[in-house]
Amino acid sequence: MIYVLFGPPGVGKTYIGGLLAKHKKWHFFDADTIYSNDDELRYLLESGKYDQTVRDRFVKKLIMTVQHMLSTNSSKDLVIAEAFTKEKNRSEFMKYFDSQIEYIMIHASRDIAFERMRKRMKKEDHVVDENVFEFVWAEFEAPKIPHKVLRNIDKSDVEIIEEFNNLIEY
Repeated sequence: MIYVLFGPPGVGKTYIGGLLAKHKKWHFFDADTIYSNDDELRYLLESGKYDQTVRDRFVKKLIMTVQHMLSTNSSKDLVIAEAFTKEKNRSEFMKYFDSQIEYIMIHASRDIAFERMRKRMKKEDHVVDENVFEFVWAEFEAPKIPHKVLRNIDKSDVEIIEEFNNLIEY
């Protein structure tokens, strides 16, 4: 199964993905690493020139990356962290992997997410800075695809794992 953790920057997709991978011994992929390996995509995102054509190109790269991971990974389960701001791209990715996908929207308030983003910027060179944060939050479309919601506000790691387990049992 492919569990796609999605939502705007700072809600905790990467943190929760890493936590689940460690706890469940699943493979984790932070889709933001695609930007680290593609200077043009990173430039377009950081300069605010990230349009639907660029999103489509990014999703194609993500699909190829996930295909490769599934063919070389011994684990049957994969966790992916990706904002997936547009419904078109969520649907495209879901259509490609069909019944293997479980979308889980990670939710946190914008204020909490902003503080998390600022703390992350202090620790690492990350593609999401304050401008990208604002851009992606403004672009984020409410999901219409089938999905579940994991609320990531003031929860311990144990509570996050427990809530995730409850979500995937149904």
